[in-house]
Amino acid sequence: MARYLHTSIFVNDMAESIAFYEKLGLKLLEGPVHYPGNADMAFVGAGWDAYIELVYDLEDHPAYQTGNRYEHLALEIDGDFAAEIERLRASGVKVTSGPKKSPGGGRWIAFVEDPNGIPVELLEPRTTAAS
Repeated sequence: MARYLHTSIFVNDMAESIAFYEKLGLKLLEGPVHYPGNADMAFVGAGWDAYIELVYDLEDHPAYQTGNRYEHLALEIDGDFAAEIERLRASGVKVTSGPKKSPGGGRWIAFVEDPNGIPVELLEPRTTAAS
């Protein structure tokens, strides 16, 4: 049976990207690992069930730009949602939207931007399967 495993994103600065995702409450699971002539990779998440693979390409290239078909990453945030968004803002995380109620009104939502310009949706945990 297939299952979702991870999302891989290119980053401009590995240390800055790891620090950003740690501010969101994820932990460094592995890395950065250096693959000579290829890339540096690190893995962040709550665990290996679903995680984000951060990739720094070692070849010369212009800075990465957010693709026109990439929408966002999404993470659930535990605890007092509004207080957590304020903590992130105070720590230098760029909050681009919210906190506000989701379009369906079922839970709180906010958007932040990672150091690579990738939107990250933050949601309070679901209280029911229909939220």
